[in-house]
Amino acid sequence: MSVLERKKVLVTGGAGFVGSHLVEELVKRGAKVTVIALTEKNKDRNLKHVIDRIEFIKCDVADDKEISLLSNRDFDYVFHLAAVASPHICEKNPGLAFRTNVHGTYNVLTLATKMKNLKKIFFASSGQLYGKYPNYTPIDEKHPTDFTESVYNMTKGMGEVMFNSFHKKYGLPILVFRFFSIFGPRQVDDYLIPKVILQALNKGVIELWNEKPTRDYNFVTNVVDALIIGTESDFIGGPINIGYGIELKIGDLSKQIAEKLNAQLKFLNMEVVGPMRLHCNNDLAKNVLKWTPKISFEKGLDKTIEWFKRNNSG
Repeated sequence: MSVLERKKVLVTGGAGFVGSHLVEELVKRGAKVTVIALTEKNKDRNLKHVIDRIEFIKCDVADDKEISLLSNRDFDYVFHLAAVASPHICEKNPGLAFRTNVHGTYNVLTLATKMKNLKKIFFASSGQLYGKYPNYTPIDEKHPTDFTESVYNMTKGMGEVMFNSFHKKYGLPILVFRFFSIFGPRQVDDYLIPKVILQALNKGVIELWNEKPTRDYNFVTNVVDALIIGTESDFIGGPINIGYGIELKIGDLSKQIAEKLNAQLKFLNMEVVGPMRLHCNNDLAKNVLKWTPKISFEKGLDKTIEWFKRNNSG
């Protein structure tokens, strides 16, 4: 029997990309899932297959009054995934980023302090916190962080600080993950892999800003596995890196997609946003959580391409 059987679980941002995959797995494991999301626009797209087995609440985590309506609710586990997750959007609208990612996180942590049965609260942070030019690779959790590199980094860094503060002050049982580049079905085209796939499908030509940056991609169900294992583990704290441990040049990745979809590839040689290198050392996740990625990058990429083929509106 799963440790999550009949447990009450709250997922903020549960209608989003990672959140919806997590909700799907939680439902499979018999959890009583409550999803809160800013709008209902992703509910039908991402949660239609489980919507009759969850509770969905439209709620802005950054709105003090709205989230206070949950103050009498108790949960065993809280997964805080609600965020402005796109670095590009954060740069364009820093006010929104700070409101959601910082004040919203504070509100969720405050809500958690009122839960009597809380066993663990999770925070989705980012491998981008290690900066544009890492001092060494693969990057472990001891590597220096750079919160000032971008608005996105600042908000995620402040989120980590708040989680640690609430752990020390209130004894909240926290688990902070630094996720490297996640991809998979349902991801929006603000991110590289869906953008490249959709360009190939709809235009036959992939325009890439720069081929040189590297990323450590991780298929979304591997990330969900880490979150689920976190509920089974006694480990409290973090951060813990979650990534494949494979450094892949963006140019080589795009060539793979171009070949699979018979598309042309054009490099624009423009300045990119975000790190120039990301290569995850995942030893801590393997040693502490006994986590290893189950789905290979190649298999995950094929699954993602097939999903976009089936769900491409052109």
